[in-house]
Amino acid sequence: MTLLALGLLLGMVAAFTYTEALKLERSPVGGARFDRWLSPVCRCPHDSAVLSFELRQAERIAVAVVNRDGERVRLLVSGIRRPPGRVTLTWDGRDEEGRIVPDGAYRLRIRLLDERRRIVVPEDVNVDTTAPRVRLRSVSPAVLSSGEALVARYRSSERGAAVLLVDETEVRRGPSRSPGTHRIRWPGAVDEGMLAPGAHAVTVVVEDAAGNRSEPTVAVTILVVEPEPS
Repeated sequence: MTLLALGLLLGMVAAFTYTEALKLERSPVGGARFDRWLSPVCRCPHDSAVLSFELRQAERIAVAVVNRDGERVRLLVSGIRRPPGRVTLTWDGRDEEGRIVPDGAYRLRIRLLDERRRIVVPEDVNVDTTAPRVRLRSVSPAVLSSGEALVARYRSSERGAAVLLVDETEVRRGPSRSPGTHRIRWPGAVDEGMLAPGAHAVTVVVEDAAGNRSEPTVAVTILVVEPEPS
C-alpha cells in the first residue's frame, strides 16, 4: 500500500509539472489580427472579415470558423503546409452551404496537424446583419440664416455613427455613439455656400460597426433665407 501511495503521489507530481511546463511554453500561434465586425448583407467594405495570425514554426494546418458551442460553421483551409510567418484568411460570414450564418460571435480554430494540436484563438469575430432603427426627434433652427449651425437630434436603437443628409446628400458624419438620443451638428452650412436659399429636406441615417445602415428618417423641412443687407 505504501508503494502504491508513493506511486500515485509521484504520478500527480509529474502531471502537475507537465501542466505547468505547458503553461510556460510559448504558443505556436500568436499575433491575431481580426476584423471584429462584418455584415454579409451590407454591400460595403465590411461584407467580409480579414482574419490573420502568426505561425511561429512551419506547420501543416487546417483552419475553421466555429460558433460559441465550438461547432464548425466553415472550413477555410485544410491540410496546407505553411512556413513560419503571418497567415491571412478571409471569411464572408457564410457557412459551408453558402448560407449567411446567424448573428453572433464566432472564433477561429486552428489545427496543427503535425503536432496533433488544436488552438481556438480567443478573439471574437461578430456577424451583424441587423441595421439600426433611427428616429429624427427634431431639427433646429427651422429657418436657417448666415452664422447659424444646423442641429439634428435623433434617437438610435444601437451604437453607430450618425450621418446627416440634406436633400439626400451626405453633408456631415458624426462619431460612433451608444444607443440613445444624441445630436449631430453641421456648422457653417450657409456661410460656406453649401445651402442655397429655399426649402431643404433634412434626414439622418445611422451606420453600425458592421456597416449596416438604417433607413433614412422621415424628412424634416428647413428654410434657408438670404442674409439681410447691411
